[in-house]
Amino acid sequence: MILSKLIKNLKIEKVSGSTEITIDGICFDSRKIRQNGLFVCVPGFKVDGHAYASEVVSRGAVALIVEKEVNIPKDKAVTVIYVKDAREALAAVAAEYFDNPSSKLKMIGVTGTKGKTTTSYMLRSIFEKNGEKTGLLGTISYEFAGETLESKNTTPESYDLQELFLKMVMKKIETCVMEVSSHALELKRVAGIEFDVAVFTNFTQDHLDFHKTFDAYLASKLLLFTSLGKSNVKSFPKAAVVNLDDPKAETFITASGVRVISYGLRSGTKADVKAENIKASAEELSFDITYQGKVFRVNLQMRGRHNVSNALSAAAVGFALNIHQENIKAGLENLPGVPGRFEVYNTLNGISVLIDYAHSPDSLEKLLISVKDLKPVRIITVFGCGGDRDKSKRPLMGKIATELSDYTVVTSDNPRTEDPAAIITGIEAGMKSGLYTVIADRKEAIRAALNMAKKGDIVVIAGKGHEDYQIIGMEKIHFSDKEVAGAILSAQGLWKKS
Repeated sequence: MILSKLIKNLKIEKVSGSTEITIDGICFDSRKIRQNGLFVCVPGFKVDGHAYASEVVSRGAVALIVEKEVNIPKDKAVTVIYVKDAREALAAVAAEYFDNPSSKLKMIGVTGTKGKTTTSYMLRSIFEKNGEKTGLLGTISYEFAGETLESKNTTPESYDLQELFLKMVMKKIETCVMEVSSHALELKRVAGIEFDVAVFTNFTQDHLDFHKTFDAYLASKLLLFTSLGKSNVKSFPKAAVVNLDDPKAETFITASGVRVISYGLRSGTKADVKAENIKASAEELSFDITYQGKVFRVNLQMRGRHNVSNALSAAAVGFALNIHQENIKAGLENLPGVPGRFEVYNTLNGISVLIDYAHSPDSLEKLLISVKDLKPVRIITVFGCGGDRDKSKRPLMGKIATELSDYTVVTSDNPRTEDPAAIITGIEAGMKSGLYTVIADRKEAIRAALNMAKKGDIVVIAGKGHEDYQIIGMEKIHFSDKEVAGAILSAQGLWKKS
């Protein structure tokens, strides 16, 4: 592709060299540069792409996109394009290089502190029941046309994202449902993507290690909605789906500038989509969905009262896109569950093991409240907090765990480069009452909880959910809460395999 065409949508400050040259590839990782390539010098948190300018030119790069002056070999004819924001530029040139594939898809973006993954799975099920070939991009994996790829980020980097969209288009995918993280929005990974429906699930404390303040975190989330009012090349009106139960709902509604469909659970809510006659127990999770005079009952295969809100969110998207209520109902009821989200396993000695991804104060609170609906004799909770992440949530989660559990085992999550003992001390600061013990080794913590459990108890293992690894120091080792619990119980002849 000719460079001038690739960069036509960039906010260029100045150019050195010819733009009428052929580009055979784009990259932002110096290890992947190819002959006649365009290298985007992205300033990272640990490595600055500008430092590799000379190296990539010597290996075949013929053009660079930069934010500042770089050192390049004087004997090389290289075009240098200066921009203010290299990340934004990467998103723009990647979209152009792959022929703007997202414009050929119905794009649904789901953002919020929690509920993104479950809502996305519900949406995929609804779209498939509506006869639409659907792709799914999120925390657990990237899936489309029978292919499953490992998820390295909730939302991929912009270049990888555009390449995935192109693959979807080539596989005749019609609709893409994707989780949109605050990191992705702040780092311009989704810049230039035209979303048709944006979904806001909720806003609570998380990721303050990255965003630093609640205001900055909120501003990132809002970017998905402020983009909705821009160009519309699709044949149907755009919509914002907003959780009216959340205190920040009006902020998202105002930011969207498009048609809004709200949903909510609170008594007396003025939401467009509501749930009534909720029955939540170990045996069922059922409720009536109401919208514009329509009422239909849904019986989810999943458990957990918080999933009623997720289901309303998915249903609201269905209504926004004029999907028939029977397909919405069928889609919600057809979903057996989501990996690592309120996964319940019953054992041969009458205890239950529940695995969930909850790793923030609000998500842990909602999880344990939902567990109470299952009427356990006791709740025994195993959890920890991630290292090198927001420290302020640690005592909050400790307080919640001891208040809503009968017994708590505090352990490690992904300690990363922090001392596990220091992380645990931060958690203990909030544990002013309640019964608990500390076992830093996560495997031994799970073992201790399972060994103390008796018939009718539920052992909640929170924080990692679907993850099959643990990060200790700089090393990523295989670790699955489900596998560990299964191995411990299998050795005792108590594990029901599923």
